[in-house]
Amino acid sequence: MFNLNIKQKMHRRYWRFINKYLDKRQPAADNVTLVQKLIFILPTRYGWWFLLLISLLYLMGTNYQNNLILLLSYLMLSIFLLTIVLSYQNLSGLTLQCATPAEGFAGDCIPVQLNMTSTKPHFMLQIGLVSQTDRILLTELRRAVTLSVNTSKRGRYSLPRIKITSQYPLGLWRAWSYVALRQIYWVYPAPAPDKASLQHPDSANGTANIESGDTLAAYRSGESVRHLIWKRLARDPFNPVVRQQQQANAEPDWVVVPALTGEALEQALRRACQQLLQLEQSQHQYGVKLPGITIAQSSGALHLQRCLQELALC
Repeated sequence: MFNLNIKQKMHRRYWRFINKYLDKRQPAADNVTLVQKLIFILPTRYGWWFLLLISLLYLMGTNYQNNLILLLSYLMLSIFLLTIVLSYQNLSGLTLQCATPAEGFAGDCIPVQLNMTSTKPHFMLQIGLVSQTDRILLTELRRAVTLSVNTSKRGRYSLPRIKITSQYPLGLWRAWSYVALRQIYWVYPAPAPDKASLQHPDSANGTANIESGDTLAAYRSGESVRHLIWKRLARDPFNPVVRQQQQANAEPDWVVVPALTGEALEQALRRACQQLLQLEQSQHQYGVKLPGITIAQSSGALHLQRCLQELALC
């Protein structure tokens, strides 16, 4: 366990150093063209073995004064050095650019479209996000590639650096680059199931259901304790929550998120997200009331997007 903690700390320090170095060398931009200062090249494992074989052949040729072996070692060394240039040329001149900002729901894989252009062909490229292990292999250049971003929490995030690598043509050298694009993606709260949107979050554990007109609100001093949600209070005694009954259909096209914290807020946002999707699908005009923010009633894809973005930042 102690050795594992040391490795994790060293790994974090290493990547902090690498990120600082990369931020100075290539700040985030709308589009990035790979040039000499952005491309790194080192021998692969097979490249090191190939170099060792060249060294052994050279020693044998000089020791036994065998010109054929020396000629073979020189030929292999020429191939080894030539592939450096070919590996660099396979990445050089490639331009990467993201399309429109991506969006999705927490827990889903959000697709991010990456556009690639170049004036020359490129072969055997591997593309993926630095923060993930999945890679896409391109045998030849494609104009558009879709990367997947794993999500867990709602919010507004910057796209991680994109790692593009190549071992073309002989696998002796690995050329790679870390590309930072000025691109954001939105992670909205995961919509609650249809039944959960009309129930209290604790109903799955046997707690009483909430009527369709009920909302959750933080407990205020002087209020009756009759509507306190006791099971939630046992889990989080510092943030008591009460159930408030409202007039049915008082505000049929308003999605209201009360001032809550912790898991109660997350559940309220999930239900609000589900309500927004249902209202948009039914082509009703709707608005959103958040703590300190009110979005006027409207409809359409842009209005839904704005409402979901406010939920993500709440």
